[in-house]
Amino acid sequence: MTPRPSASFPVNPQNNDAVIEDSITRVIAGWRATRPDLEVEPIAITARLARLQAVLSPRLEIVFARYGLRGPDFAVIATLVRLAAETVTQRRLASELGLSAGTVSLRIDRLVQRALAERRPDPDDGRGTLVSLTDRGRELFEACAPEHLANAHELLTGLSEPERDQLRQLLGKLLYTLEDPAPRESLVADLGLVLDDAPVALAQRRAVGLPPLTGLLVRHVDPTGPAAAAGIRPGDLLTTADRRPLRNRHDLQLALSQSPRRPRAISLEATRGATPIRLRLTAAQPPRSI
Repeated sequence: MTPRPSASFPVNPQNNDAVIEDSITRVIAGWRATRPDLEVEPIAITARLARLQAVLSPRLEIVFARYGLRGPDFAVIATLVRLAAETVTQRRLASELGLSAGTVSLRIDRLVQRALAERRPDPDDGRGTLVSLTDRGRELFEACAPEHLANAHELLTGLSEPERDQLRQLLGKLLYTLEDPAPRESLVADLGLVLDDAPVALAQRRAVGLPPLTGLLVRHVDPTGPAAAAGIRPGDLLTTADRRPLRNRHDLQLALSQSPRRPRAISLEATRGATPIRLRLTAAQPPRSI
């Protein structure tokens, strides 16, 4: 019989003397002692993310260096391998990597110079370029990737598997709220509106002198869609759905998917300028199969 894995030791046990103290814990404690008027809690996350990046990057680069690569070079190679079943334009590659056209062009230049990748004209776009790996580039990936993944795994062994899963989900959620939404994601088709997540909403409201409330900012409303029928307007801030707070687009989609009503409908609390309003939003019915 396989023994059940033991639970991990908690990060903050009942005994306060055993609480984990990393370098940022000491930074926060110092600020609280020196400037108790400052709300420094956000840096408990942002400063740790920055310091983790500074610690992890050189340890990841050790493996890449053994293959004559840098992390950014490997990212291009890995993306081309991942998209191997597709025709990859330089524009698509820049989009996948979240880079400017100029930056991705320089990275491709380095790979082309080493005969790891090649460019050719895009027959569908007179000014476009198609990018692909050479046999040498694919061989380098197959040699480097297993070692890179093993190295990454070792760097995370300080966390249990459930802790890694939880961290992955939370980091994904945070990144989702900060990244620019892809065109196919930004328009919620069955609602007929385009939304910005809480960080953008806060910045936009602050810019026009409105109270900094958390919610989803309505950027665009399809005049023929369900959102318009519910009375939602561009500039509205959607704060709750069925009394649960809204911080990202996924929260709204989740509220709709969990609605027991048919057709799917949710009660929204919103703010128009500085005025609270209540709305009822009913999603479009999916098309019937014939």
